[in-house]
Amino acid sequence: MNAAIERWVEQGTAPEQIIATKHKINGNPASAVERTRPLCAWPAEARYNGTGSTDDAANFRCAASGK
Repeated sequence: MNAAIERWVEQGTAPEQIIATKHKINGNPASAVERTRPLCAWPAEARYNGTGSTDDAANFRCAASGK
C-alpha cells in the first residue's frame, strides 16, 4: 500500500484500487490470510462477480455505485 500512496503523491497517479487483507490473528501479518477485498477509488465500490469465494479479492471488481 505504501508504494501505491507514494506513486500517488510523487507522480500524481492515484490507485484504482488497493487490496485490503484481514489476517486470522488481527494485526499479525505472519498469521494466515482470512479474507482479501479491493478498496476502490470513490465513487466506485467493490462488487462481487458472482462466482468464487467471497473471501478472495480476485472475485470482486470495482464498479460505480448501483451498477
